[in-house]
Amino acid sequence: MLGWMYYAVTRPVLERVNHRDVEVLADLDDCCRRKHIKSAQYDHFAAIAEEEAHLSAARLFRAMAHSERVQEAQCALIITKLGGRYQPPGRMLLFRGTTAGNIQRSIHYEARSADSTHRARIARNLHAGNRLAARMLIWASAADLRHRWFLEHLNGFSNEGGFFVCPECGNLYTTSHCDRFCPHCLTDARRFIFVR
Repeated sequence: MLGWMYYAVTRPVLERVNHRDVEVLADLDDCCRRKHIKSAQYDHFAAIAEEEAHLSAARLFRAMAHSERVQEAQCALIITKLGGRYQPPGRMLLFRGTTAGNIQRSIHYEARSADSTHRARIARNLHAGNRLAARMLIWASAADLRHRWFLEHLNGFSNEGGFFVCPECGNLYTTSHCDRFCPHCLTDARRFIFVR
C-alpha cells in the first residue's frame, strides 16, 4: 500500500492527451507496423524467388520491400513530430512457400490493406484536421494499390532494368516508365532510389 501511495505522489504529471490525437497516433502506429512486417516479408520472398531463379519476382519483391521501408520511416517521423513514439515489432512470422504462392499471398494481403478500414482511418484523420497523418495514410494506401497492380501484372511488363523508389513517399516505378517527378509528393526524379 505504501509503495502504491509513493508511486501516486512521485509519478510525473502527464499532459492530457486529446482523444483525437490518440486515435491519430494509433492509426499511424498501425500503419508503421504493417509496413515493417511487409518489408521483412517481401525481403524474405525476394530471397526465395532468387533461390528459384525467378529474377523478375525477386526484383519486384526487393523494390516493394524498399518502398515499404521508406513509408515506415516517413510514418515513424510523423509519429515523432506529433509527440508519439514508434517501436517496431520485435518478432514476426515469415511465410515460406514457392514464388507463385508468395505472389498470390501478397496480392491478397495488398487487397486486404486497401479495405474499408483503411479508408475509415484516412477519413478519421481528415476529419480530425490532421492533414499530415492523413497524407501519410493516403500515400500508404496508394502504394498498397500500386504494389498489388505490379504483382498482378508481373509477367506483363519488363522489369529487367529494375525499379525506382521515391525517397519521400515510397512510390514505386519501373525504370522504363518513370515520371520526371513523383505524382504523390512532387519529388524530383533525380532523387529517386534505384533498386535492382
